[in-house]
Amino acid sequence: MSKLEEVRHRFEWDAANFAGIYGEDSSAASRLLNRVLRRAVFVRYDVAMTESGDVRGRSILDIGCGSGVYSIELARRGARRVLGLDFSGPMLDIARASARKSGTDGVAEFVQGEFLEHDFGTEKFDVTIAMGVFDYLEQAAPFLKKMSMLTRGKIIASFPRFSVVRGVARRMRYRLTRRGDVFYYASADVDRLAESAGIKRHRLIHVASSGGGVVLVGDNSE
Repeated sequence: MSKLEEVRHRFEWDAANFAGIYGEDSSAASRLLNRVLRRAVFVRYDVAMTESGDVRGRSILDIGCGSGVYSIELARRGARRVLGLDFSGPMLDIARASARKSGTDGVAEFVQGEFLEHDFGTEKFDVTIAMGVFDYLEQAAPFLKKMSMLTRGKIIASFPRFSVVRGVARRMRYRLTRRGDVFYYASADVDRLAESAGIKRHRLIHVASSGGGVVLVGDNSE
């Protein structure tokens, strides 16, 4: 089993628990605990929503959309089209059910597939998002380059930063349990990736909380 297949398996067998991190249906105590222990997850979410701007009438690509939390919220905010792409079938089942429940299923479409292999035809997007995705990519450059090629506006992606305690523990936990590997990035690494991807303009937003890193905000607009 390849590293990427290990990651896919992890998100398939534990889909409900991952979806529950944001959990509107989870208990108040569970939501509070997640906001404390996984604060970076919520900070990244807030950054992505802010940097997406006014999405009314716009098209969104949400790569590694998981249970559809970002996709559904952007559809609620008036996006014309939201395409959520993920390789985990169970995650997408949750996303589709959530879209139906929220009444956004007419806007948010969820497709199973690998981003680098998926054929988007001639479609371009106003905003492209990849949150919590580059953590698991052994080759980040071609991924970000394809994102840039598909985007005529904002590119928003998170990159984890290595920390001695949490970084080592996370990497060891994944390897020992055969849940793939995790890859870390310094700010200079992300700058180089953005430049090599051909993104016209970019800046980095630092997520200071434990488990954070940086959020790349690129802009390909004229």
